[in-house]
Amino acid sequence: MTVSTTEKRIQKVSGKALSSFSVLPAYAVIPFRAFKTTMKLLRSIIAVFFVLQFGKKWGFLKIPVVHVDHPLDKKIPFLPRKVDIYLSFINLWICPMTMLIRRYGAGKAIPFIREWLELLKTTYDEAGRLYRFRLTTMERPSYHKGHFFTIHFFDPHLLCVPSLHIAIIALCYSFYHMLFEREEFTQAENNQWNSELYKQSVAIAESVLYVKQHSVNCVPAALYMISRIFPDLYKAEDAVHFINDMFVAPEEMSAESAGQVREHLLFVYERFLLEGAHEDDWRAPVQRWLVEYNASAQAEQ
Repeated sequence: MTVSTTEKRIQKVSGKALSSFSVLPAYAVIPFRAFKTTMKLLRSIIAVFFVLQFGKKWGFLKIPVVHVDHPLDKKIPFLPRKVDIYLSFINLWICPMTMLIRRYGAGKAIPFIREWLELLKTTYDEAGRLYRFRLTTMERPSYHKGHFFTIHFFDPHLLCVPSLHIAIIALCYSFYHMLFEREEFTQAENNQWNSELYKQSVAIAESVLYVKQHSVNCVPAALYMISRIFPDLYKAEDAVHFINDMFVAPEEMSAESAGQVREHLLFVYERFLLEGAHEDDWRAPVQRWLVEYNASAQAEQ
């Protein structure tokens, strides 16, 4: 019996962990085979992540800044060792693209990759719309060893709500879950790769709090944004399930504190969801919350 080229490709990648795929093929292929889409994404990243933050830092932009710290943040320990997990969020979505290239060949994989890059661009653009209303920050430790020097140098820390880190990982595992099903991946591939993406996403979500790059208020805002702008991909029950899986085995934190964190994440997420249910613009409840949160913080000073 003759085995087709596609079947041979499937056999070569099946059973391999997504994290085992090198990012180099994706970097080598995508900028050339999906040039326009890649350039549009890079423009959005530069406009949102760099122009807004450094424009404010250097005094060119006059966007108000809201501090979104919460008392629960102090119950989550600062664990610098979690920084590698925190930084793995880029490879989380690039390694699967290499897998697609290996499984299908570049020609057939590129449309799927463009589809993902376009969703990623929309995520940056939508987050940017809220950042232009209010920039947000929180207190982070004065710790500059190792990767933290680079993080603090390139990130002025003014884009806390919503967390792009959280938004991207939520979008990533939901997109690939959809893609694996739509393109009829084998059941073994579905089970293995969906599980891997989900577990790594939860670990990354916890890490953003462990390394103090985000507050407990930043996480639900990001999940709310994704569930509103991509309702067919990411539903409320997905967010609730995700939150309930966070800090199930907390490190250097009590089970009681972990439970309080989950309760807060759920409460804020459900508040945004309920208040935004009849709003045309997903930003409306978050904007109101930011104004109220800022006024409350000022009143306590």
